[in-house]
Amino acid sequence: MKIILFLLVATLSMGYSSAQQKADLDVKIGDKFVISEPSSHEYQHIDVPRKNFIIKRGGIADMKSILNAVVVVTDIAGDQSPIITFERANGMKFFRNYKTLTADLQGALDSNELLAYGSN
Repeated sequence: MKIILFLLVATLSMGYSSAQQKADLDVKIGDKFVISEPSSHEYQHIDVPRKNFIIKRGGIADMKSILNAVVVVTDIAGDQSPIITFERANGMKFFRNYKTLTADLQGALDSNELLAYGSN
């Protein structure tokens, strides 16, 4: 009986903490972010295509072109760790070929690869 009660309390507390973490993010479609410098020599939490894929599609593989770009969230997927899809706020494409990119929201915010834009 004590084991069942303990498992029930543990399960409820985990659900509460994950719901509280998701509430802390509180990102909606239309929110704006700024892409900043990568946390290492390449982006870890923003899914940027590899340079050879960009070149094969006829794009320009210059990673500096996305630095300080203002982006708008267009889709949010996932409950535990939200994956956001975003596009440029000015309507241009990333690397002349990609209309949208995706990112692990929590990881990108923690590593400062994405920064909240001042006027949402």
